[in-house]
Amino acid sequence: MNNIIPGGIEMNKSPSKYFVFLGLFFTSTSSIFVRSIDAPSLTIASYRLLAGTLFMMVPFLRNWSRKGTTLDREGFFLSVVSGIFLAGHFATWISSLEYTTVSSSTVLVALSPIFVAFFNFIVLKERLKRIQTIGILVSIAGAVIISAGDIAVSGEALFGDFLAFMGAVFVAGYLLIGKKVRKYLTLSDYAFVTYASAAVTLFVLAVIMKTDLSPGGPTQLSVMFLHGIICSGLGHTTYNWMLQHVSSTYVSTVTLGEPVFASILAFLILRETPSLQTVAGGMIVIAGLYVFVKSPDLSGMISGKKYEKTN
Repeated sequence: MNNIIPGGIEMNKSPSKYFVFLGLFFTSTSSIFVRSIDAPSLTIASYRLLAGTLFMMVPFLRNWSRKGTTLDREGFFLSVVSGIFLAGHFATWISSLEYTTVSSSTVLVALSPIFVAFFNFIVLKERLKRIQTIGILVSIAGAVIISAGDIAVSGEALFGDFLAFMGAVFVAGYLLIGKKVRKYLTLSDYAFVTYASAAVTLFVLAVIMKTDLSPGGPTQLSVMFLHGIICSGLGHTTYNWMLQHVSSTYVSTVTLGEPVFASILAFLILRETPSLQTVAGGMIVIAGLYVFVKSPDLSGMISGKKYEKTN
C-alpha cells in the first residue's frame, strides 16, 4: 500500500484527497449493522475493534516478516495512546446515549473538527482560509439542524452532554496523534497497534462495567465481525491511510458527512424515509463539505514528498 523502508522513511505519490470519502462511506454503514445486532453498545464497540485488529494483523505480520517494522518505542507508545483515545471516544459517546438524546449527543460529537482545527492552529500553525472555516461551520450547522428538536435539558442530560463532548475531544486526539505518527509509521504498524490498544481498553471497560460480552450466537458474532471489518478495518484504516497525505482537520471535517450517508443508506437498505428536517440539514452538510473540499488544499497536503521521523 505504501513504499516504506525500515527506519521510518516513506516515499509515495500522494493520492487524491477525495479518498477520505471512501472511508466515510464505510464508517457510515455502522448504524445499519448496529440495527441488526442485539447486544449492549459497549459490547458491539469491543467486538468492532477486535475485528479491526484481526483484519490488520495479516498485513502487519506480512510486512514485519518481509521488511521489518517502523515501530520504535515512541511510535509504539503513541499508537497505544491513540488507541486509548479511540476507545475513549466509543466509551464516552456510547455512554452519553444513556443520559441524553441522540440528537444532543450527535451535535456535540460533531464539534471534533473545531478541536482539531484549533490544535493545529495553535501547535502546528496550520491556518485555515476563510472559505475553509465557512465550510466547516456550515457543515456543523447542518448537523445541528439534523439533530434539532430533540434537545434534552436536565441534570442527567447535562451529564450525558458532557460525555458526548468528551467523545468529540477523544476522537480529535485520536486523529491528531494519527497525523503525527503516520509521518514515519507504516499504515499496518500504526493501525494494528492502535486498534489492538482500543480493543483491549474497551474489553477491560466492559468487564469493569459488568457489561454482557456474550456474542449471542454465531450469526450475531459474524455480523459484529463484519461490522468491525467494514467500519474499522476498511473505514478507519482509510482515514489513517489518508492522514499521511491530508490534514487531520480535513479528515475530521469530512466525517461530518456520516449522518447524511447513514440516512441515505437507511433509505436504500432499510426503506426508512428521512424527515424533511433531516433532508434539509443533510443538504446543508453537503453544501458545507463541498465548499470545504473544493477550497485550496489544506496545509498538510503532501505530493511526492519524503517524510522522516524527527527526533
